[in-house]
Amino acid sequence: MMLISTVLKALILLQVGAIYPDFGTLLHPEVLKPLDYRELPVAAREELQAAVADIRDDEPDPLSEIHYEGLLDNNPSRMETVRHLEDMDKLALFYWHHAFFGDAHSLQKMMDFSLAWAKMFQPTGNPINENKLLPIVYAYPFVEPHMKSRQQHTMEEWLREMARAEIGNERVPLNNWETKRINLVGTIGLLLEDDKLVSWAEEKAAYYVENALFADGSSADIRQRDALSYHVSGLKPLLQFLITLEQETGRGKDFFYRETADGASVARSLDFVLPYAKGEKIYRQWENSKVRLDQERAAAGLEKYQPGVAYDPQKAYETMALASYFDDKYRMDQCGLPLCQITALLN
Repeated sequence: MMLISTVLKALILLQVGAIYPDFGTLLHPEVLKPLDYRELPVAAREELQAAVADIRDDEPDPLSEIHYEGLLDNNPSRMETVRHLEDMDKLALFYWHHAFFGDAHSLQKMMDFSLAWAKMFQPTGNPINENKLLPIVYAYPFVEPHMKSRQQHTMEEWLREMARAEIGNERVPLNNWETKRINLVGTIGLLLEDDKLVSWAEEKAAYYVENALFADGSSADIRQRDALSYHVSGLKPLLQFLITLEQETGRGKDFFYRETADGASVARSLDFVLPYAKGEKIYRQWENSKVRLDQERAAAGLEKYQPGVAYDPQKAYETMALASYFDDKYRMDQCGLPLCQITALLN
């Protein structure tokens, strides 16, 4: 199996300060219970443990405020934020390592990093920024049983504060921003067994499908930005929430397929992506974007934002891997990314 070797290539690169958003894509611990690490080759398990040993003594480096959304990639404040957000890569590494091996050290590191950020970071309700902190949210079911009561209180108050801030933000546009907000609030609600938060997220998700997804499979992100990348990044957090919702309540799969009166659905919007993810069609991005930031990015010479640049099919693989949790037709057999390998084991 290629899982560990693929994981290691990404993780070793973490040492040089790169950010790997793919590794931040976690699954609820309950979803991972059927996994058996003994299915992985002994040499690969040992190699993974050696790679984790390289960062075992790293300490958290939290921020009080994230400067990311709306800033160009080369903005100094954003670049500094990205450096601090390496903590989320490391937290995700400890998460997967603990999920596979159940080791106490990775568990303690998840606790240390989570508490450090909870004590420092002040939620603002910006889902683009706070979506970056999802590894803390997903780590909580692992660490909560091992925390002292005051630590549990610190974490739960911080998680609730984040959810309240997201709900209170009345300036969230009905695009990928909204699905990131839904995922944050809904997942926090499920973890804390807060039915009000879960209901809010489900209602918002239904409204999103009704008003931001269309019968032809396109989305508000496609129509506003002419970017398959944003269409895919809008579906990804929604799928994360639906997987957790299915695991906890059994309602996620029904929502995945449910169609509006006009024929829109989450599944249909994934069908829209499928030929591009398979490389059967090419999507030329940004040619008709109506968003000023996209134009500024192009003017700044950022290559991936140039009008007409082809969407990279591999960028859809993780989203399709999440979708394969509900339907095997979305599995990308050519994908060697960790999440693709993990979801294949789950089905």
